[in-house]
Amino acid sequence: MVSITIFIVFISFYFFYNTSKKTVKHNYNKLENWIDENIQLTKIIATILLIISLILNIYVFGFGAGSLLFFILFMTIGSLIIILTPLKLIRYKSALLLFIISLLFELIIF
Repeated sequence: MVSITIFIVFISFYFFYNTSKKTVKHNYNKLENWIDENIQLTKIIATILLIISLILNIYVFGFGAGSLLFFILFMTIGSLIIILTPLKLIRYKSALLLFIISLLFELIIF
């Protein structure tokens, strides 16, 4: 469940990052084109995803620990996206592969 919430926070912050007018975009793919065309809808989707992630964290860990974990995840993943996206180190395939591997470890070990 933790890897799912981490991935949801990653997706939502990435959506928020791409809707910013201050970001410099060089290579577009289909998702980034769609985000540029539908900025308001993307912000609504990203907000809903953040709320879902917060609710999942509160459900799994309780109110105090869940909300604290959510804000720690939000700050950590946000910092990584802001640092690594301009360097083109974040790709969709690598993010999806990392999510699948972490989900498999979570399900097998725990």
